[in-house]
Amino acid sequence: MLGGAKITRFDGNAIPKVIISGIGCRAKIPAEADNLGAKRIAIVSGRSVRAKTPFVEDVCRSLGQRIVTVFDEVEPNSPVAAIRSAVDEVASSNPDAVLSIGGGAVHDMAKAMAVMLPSGRSIVDFVCRFEPPDTFHSAEVDVEPLPVMTMPTTFSAAEVVGGGAVTDTATGEKLIFVHPKLTPARVFLDGEVVASTPSPILAASGLNAVHHCLEAYYSKGAQPITDAFAVAALSGLLATLPALSRAGIPPVLDVFQNAIDAAALSGLTYTNSWLGIGHSVCHSLGGRYGVPHGDANAVMVCQSLRFNFEVARDRLAAASRGAGISSSDDNDEAAEALVKRIDDLTRTLGTPRRLRDLGLPDDQFDRIAADVLEDPQTYWNPRSASREQIIEWLQSAW
Repeated sequence: MLGGAKITRFDGNAIPKVIISGIGCRAKIPAEADNLGAKRIAIVSGRSVRAKTPFVEDVCRSLGQRIVTVFDEVEPNSPVAAIRSAVDEVASSNPDAVLSIGGGAVHDMAKAMAVMLPSGRSIVDFVCRFEPPDTFHSAEVDVEPLPVMTMPTTFSAAEVVGGGAVTDTATGEKLIFVHPKLTPARVFLDGEVVASTPSPILAASGLNAVHHCLEAYYSKGAQPITDAFAVAALSGLLATLPALSRAGIPPVLDVFQNAIDAAALSGLTYTNSWLGIGHSVCHSLGGRYGVPHGDANAVMVCQSLRFNFEVARDRLAAASRGAGISSSDDNDEAAEALVKRIDDLTRTLGTPRRLRDLGLPDDQFDRIAADVLEDPQTYWNPRSASREQIIEWLQSAW
C-alpha cells in the first residue's frame, strides 16, 4: 500500500432501506407498515402540520387501529427535557414503530424516541463528542431501536439521516446523536406534503440542504460515493430553489417534488461524510439562542465557503464543475463561480444573510467559538481553527 493513501469506509447501513418518492406516495404508508410488521404506531408531528394540513389525519385514517398515539407538541431545537417528557407520555401506548411527519425537529424527536423507549435511557447517553484538537467519539447504540418511518415537510434532510440534534437547555449546548441503527427504515418523499409548508421556511431549509452538499463535499470524510450524492443534490437544489423566491409565482407540484428529492439526497451525502464548522455554528445558534436551523444555515452557507475557501479551493472548483456552474479549468475561477452562485441564490430567496439579521448581538462570539470547538462537526472541517480565528470569522459574518 502506498504511504499516506486515504482509506475510506462507506456504511450502507446509514442509508434508509426504502425511500418512496412521488406526489401522493403517502398512500403507500400502510403497506410499508405491514412490511415492517408495525402493529402499534406512534405518530410524531409538528403542531402546524397537524392543525393546518389534512395529512396527519389522512395518515391516521389510512392506518386505522394501528395508530396508538399522536404526539404533536414538538418544540424547536428539541430540548432534552421536552424529549424526556414526550417519551414518558408515549411509553404508555407501547408502540412498536414511530412515524414522523414534519420538519427536522420532528424527525429528530422520532429517532430519539426510537432509541429511548426500548433502552429506558436518556438521549444524552447516545451523543457523539469531539475533544479538540483531534479526538472524535462516536455514539454507541447497544440496543435495537424501534423502526422509524418519516415523511418530511421541509428540506432539512433529517428524514433520511440516522440521528439528529437535541439541546441541553441548562447549558445551551446542542448535542449530536448519530448511529446507523437510527437510520429510518422507510422514507416517504411526497411533494404535495412539502408544498403545504410556507415558502420562507422552505427557502431557508433549502439553503440548509445546499450547505449539506458543500460541507460534505470538502469534509475530511468525503469519498467518491458521497461526492456523487453531493453533486447530484446540489444540481437539483440549484435548479429548483429559485422558484421559492417570495417574488415568484407559486411553483407547480413537480418543483416541490424535485426539490425534496434533491434535499433528501443531500442528507444521504453527509450520513457517511459528516459536515463541517459551518454546521457547528448553526448548532450553537440554535441551542443557545433559539435560532431556527434553516435561518442559521441560510446565513452560514456563504460564510462557510469563505472561511474554508483557501484550503478547499480545489474541491469547490470540482463541485462547481460537477454541478454545471462553471466549465473553467482554472480552480480559482471555478470556485469563485460557485461562491457567487450560492450568494446570488440567498439574495433571490430573500433569506437572512448576516448574523445580525438573526437578532444575534455582537458580544456573543467568544461563547459561540467555545461551542464550535466542542461540536463533533468541527472535527470533519478541512481547515483547523483556533478560538481567536473563529471569533474573527464570526465578527466578519456579523
